[in-house]
Amino acid sequence: MKFFRFLLISITIFLVGCKESVEENPVVTAYAEPIIEASSTIKVSEAENLAAETSSDEVELLNVCYSNEIYIEKENSCALKKECNDSSSCIEWGNEVITKLEADYGSLVYEESVATGHEGITLLASYDVEHEGDSIYSKQEIPDDMLEYHSYLWNSFSWLIPEQSREEINRFEVFESGDTLAYVSLHDGHGRYWTLGMNNEDIQLASETLVTYLHEYAHFLSLNQSQIDYRLVEEQCNSLYLKDSGCFYEDAYLSGFYHRFWEKAGKGKLEDFYVSRYAMYSPEEDFAESFAHFVLTKTPSGGNVRDEKLQFFYQYEEFIQLRTEILARTATWLVRSTLNEEL
Repeated sequence: MKFFRFLLISITIFLVGCKESVEENPVVTAYAEPIIEASSTIKVSEAENLAAETSSDEVELLNVCYSNEIYIEKENSCALKKECNDSSSCIEWGNEVITKLEADYGSLVYEESVATGHEGITLLASYDVEHEGDSIYSKQEIPDDMLEYHSYLWNSFSWLIPEQSREEINRFEVFESGDTLAYVSLHDGHGRYWTLGMNNEDIQLASETLVTYLHEYAHFLSLNQSQIDYRLVEEQCNSLYLKDSGCFYEDAYLSGFYHRFWEKAGKGKLEDFYVSRYAMYSPEEDFAESFAHFVLTKTPSGGNVRDEKLQFFYQYEEFIQLRTEILARTATWLVRSTLNEEL
């Protein structure tokens, strides 16, 4: 019996026991961690893939890269094969992938709750990240079952973001909190090295997990040492200074975002200005929320300020390529997360 065939672009997906619930519920509810540990991923040929699909051993099907995926050896993970070669074609390809994913899973940006701060956090464990193989390790005595679960949490994030784009995130923390889903923070005082914190209570909505990961990653992109001069205090800053962040370089991403969208007030409905209510909190949060929607939604037409904020990211070729990479990984991440829920 065919357990599944994962060909998101050109071939139909088959899932045993898959619920046809997209019309009734516009989001996919999934246990948002990869179905397998990255280290157990293997590459299979077309013939082996066909043999696997007809196998009665359903669990073994989860430990492969499929014929429309590429195997990323350095990260021991899989990503959808990209079918584009320049910014224009990659934007179009990304929009096509989103269309396919929305048809199968519903909205990729639907959220039921949003973290509102870091209050009430209880740290459970702290790890160093070994990017070679994407493993985490700690000097603490961590029970094996806890280490295994926390490794899953880290791999859930690292599966989505290319390793070369997150090398400076070299510490991982797991915490308990009633209102915080995740956070990033610098831990060297100069903006070079960063910590990712994740709630021990895993998020049940796959779409909310995606937005949360990309939101926190956008903070890293916009607040690292290439964006802020951490040596300067406010009195010494001759460019944009935000009290919760620091002195931004003139060509920093957030400098352009702030001057275009926050320097002057506008009039209109709030939903015409922000992708979410949380985006209203500050320029930093608006940037992070908008980046997540830039990646996970189709290119907007530009009818209001909200759309203009998403279009802002398309002026940077590096963001277009990053969006392409993340969407290729999101496709493989989603199918494994959903299968984990089915099992």
